[in-house]
Amino acid sequence: MRHHQKIAIARLISDLIKSDDVICKEEISLYNQIISSFDISQDELYEAQFISQAEAVGYIKHMIPAEQKKIYSILQQAAYADNSCVAREALLLQTLSLLLNDTRDKYYLLSVLMKGWQHQEKYVVYIESDYMPAINEEIMQQYEMIANLLHLWKFEFIYIPKVCQSLREMDRGYLCDIIRYMNPRLSNEMLNTLYDRLINFTTESFTRDYLANSSHQNHFYDIEPSLLINVGKSHVPASVATQQDTYFINFLTIRLDDEPNSVLNEVRKFLDEYETFITEPEYHRPKRGKTLFHYHGFYKQLFDFLARHHTNGEENRILIDLPARRIWMRGVEVQMSATQLATYVFIMHQTFCTHHGGLVKAGQHYPLSEKDVQRLGNTYHAICNLFRETPIAEARSYLEDVQNIRGYIARIRTAIAHHIDDQDVNFYTPQDTTDKSRYYIAIESTKIFMHTASGDMMFVDYPLWKTLK
Repeated sequence: MRHHQKIAIARLISDLIKSDDVICKEEISLYNQIISSFDISQDELYEAQFISQAEAVGYIKHMIPAEQKKIYSILQQAAYADNSCVAREALLLQTLSLLLNDTRDKYYLLSVLMKGWQHQEKYVVYIESDYMPAINEEIMQQYEMIANLLHLWKFEFIYIPKVCQSLREMDRGYLCDIIRYMNPRLSNEMLNTLYDRLINFTTESFTRDYLANSSHQNHFYDIEPSLLINVGKSHVPASVATQQDTYFINFLTIRLDDEPNSVLNEVRKFLDEYETFITEPEYHRPKRGKTLFHYHGFYKQLFDFLARHHTNGEENRILIDLPARRIWMRGVEVQMSATQLATYVFIMHQTFCTHHGGLVKAGQHYPLSEKDVQRLGNTYHAICNLFRETPIAEARSYLEDVQNIRGYIARIRTAIAHHIDDQDVNFYTPQDTTDKSRYYIAIESTKIFMHTASGDMMFVDYPLWKTLK
């Protein structure tokens, strides 16, 4: 068995054992047997902690059917080792079953690092990147039936038009007071803007702006009508003592067929199969009451996203204003000196416009030839001149600047952290690569723009970059 397949098995077994937050003696005994029978080393167990569940399933899907069946059987044994299969165990088994038996590309698993998400709750969300009138009309007509079916099994059905409808039905003053409570320094003008955003949000905007931007997954930018289901989490330990543990949130998407009652039929099919896995069903009757604002779970996450007053409608977007020599992130200016701004753009250039994929730390981990040093010095000089009132005539050696660059990066990180919340700050700040050989910017290049005298353009399309070899 190949190295990556062993890692995949270790990841899935680990997720399954941890999924119910209880590790029994039988599960550990079976775990040890599995590790021994597949000859999984300690190094492979360590590596398995850092791959996603989606990667693991992808490796399993490329195995021959006999091996897939054997692994699935082992996972079943682990799930029922304590004589019960609870919700999270059932969802993992069901997801794997659906993906391994998928002959129509109907199912897709995503694992994303999204801090702050409520990954414990069970919910099913309707998503679409383009508005589909027929399906939306069907959901509106059958909403109560779909929601009640899912609610019986403790799944919450999230349909964005219904969420917005419930917000519109609230007293305007009550909702505005909540918005101001969450954002005390909000202006009256911005308060009205946020209120309008909350009550008029669409499924397409939710899919493209919220899911795609928050998860940094292009999958959501152009997706057919689908059901999105939160099927669990995967623990990722911190690699150093100063960092915090994180979690992959695992989402199963089910593509909807173009047929009558597609949503209702898919929900019934999903629940019928779910019932065959779970041994301890907890039926949950829906309650009805007056409309209140629920600041928890999925609704809290959605509200936090929509009510970020500092975004000004510019989610996860960087704009470098060349004429004004300023930089904007999420619609708010980040205060940087000209040299700090030039250094930040220099790292961007090295990340997105060169084969290095980041700014090489000269003299530390990466050998640089004399030609490389000269090239980096010329590039840094050219970028610095973009943000200076008086251009510098001659470029210094890159090696002369590198010590200063490290100090600038520390101040850049501090400046950005004042404006970007903890969930997303690492996508904007310069990061170290795993081997500490380069600095890079993690945000997608498609979200970075240059404002010039002739208008806005994508960062990677800026003409100067073509002349910097």
